[in-house]
Amino acid sequence: MASTAPSVACLGPEGSFSHLLVSQRFPDSPVTLMATIGEVFDHLVSHPDALGLVPIENSSGGFIIDTVDRLIDDRCPLHIIEELTLDVRLALLGRPGVPVQSIHSHAMPFYHSDEWLKAHHPQARRVIESSTAKAAEKAAALPGAAAIGPRQNAALHGLEILHFPIAGEVPNITQFYVLADASRQPAARPGRTALVVVLPDRPGSLCHFLTPLSDAGINMKRLESRPLRGQPNKYRFFIEIEGSPADPAVAAALEKACAGGVIMRSVGSYPAGRRFES
Repeated sequence: MASTAPSVACLGPEGSFSHLLVSQRFPDSPVTLMATIGEVFDHLVSHPDALGLVPIENSSGGFIIDTVDRLIDDRCPLHIIEELTLDVRLALLGRPGVPVQSIHSHAMPFYHSDEWLKAHHPQARRVIESSTAKAAEKAAALPGAAAIGPRQNAALHGLEILHFPIAGEVPNITQFYVLADASRQPAARPGRTALVVVLPDRPGSLCHFLTPLSDAGINMKRLESRPLRGQPNKYRFFIEIEGSPADPAVAAALEKACAGGVIMRSVGSYPAGRRFES
């Protein structure tokens, strides 16, 4: 019998952290692996019944700007329906007994592993790849190469786990959004809301927007500013708060925050806090 679970698009290739998380959160869903975050968004636009998984923030490297820029685009028809957290544990993959001359990984694992690499492989050249899965492919193909990524990639590419975990004493989490067409509703009670806000170009406008939220005891979880294309020195803000406009107190605070020329739209109210391990 064919699967009735929706397909899920995520950043590939096979063995990426996104792919590993999809396999845990949506074990019965067919997976479509994409080369870039932008391709995940584009796929969902042309396949409105599908879901998508994209990273939004890493505790070592910060915001994933590609995700933020697509979400704040006024043309984006997608909403966030869930936020997931992945506890990322990194491994050094390679071949035993072979001197490590180059280490390949995505930029985010290099941020987390910086001090460990300086102590254990100070002479190795660092090569940034598009994903940890691609890094493992390179480590398997190039002499003297190793990769940093999930330990599951060792078996996929015929490598050995040379060290695990890397800097395991330092918390390293990546948070992801599950995306869907705006018509699809979250499966659980919303705990957070993501907003795109354009503020008037005058002193104190951000403070004036945030003050009603603070006065109402609404906690802000994320705040990121991005330039408005074609409008120098003007910005659009991506803001994530705890709570939902379905709560009258939150709705009242947002109404006050939007007084005075603020332009605001929601990109989803959704559950958050579900946690997985790599």
